[in-house]
Amino acid sequence: MSVATTHEPGTPEDQMIEEMARDGFEAAAKDYASGMSEPHQHDYDVCLYILEGEFRLTEVEKSAVHRFGPGDKVCVHRGTVHAEEYGPLRMIVGRRH
Repeated sequence: MSVATTHEPGTPEDQMIEEMARDGFEAAAKDYASGMSEPHQHDYDVCLYILEGEFRLTEVEKSAVHRFGPGDKVCVHRGTVHAEEYGPLRMIVGRRH
């Protein structure tokens, strides 16, 4: 997992989508109701940019909990076992296969 430099809250969505595209991610803005996931992993890289709300990610192997809010960008590398708790939340989600 890597956490990018925090962007200014209010950075335009299209600017963040373009930035992710330059890094090879297919990205789109999405809204989520409150929720949580069981521990899981992906076979692709995920990059998230938080627009509104709070996103909590637990790295299972490290027992580390990270909290992200508006302006934060985080990338989760393929194969990283993690769990999520969030919402309500609006974020840009990018996937790189």
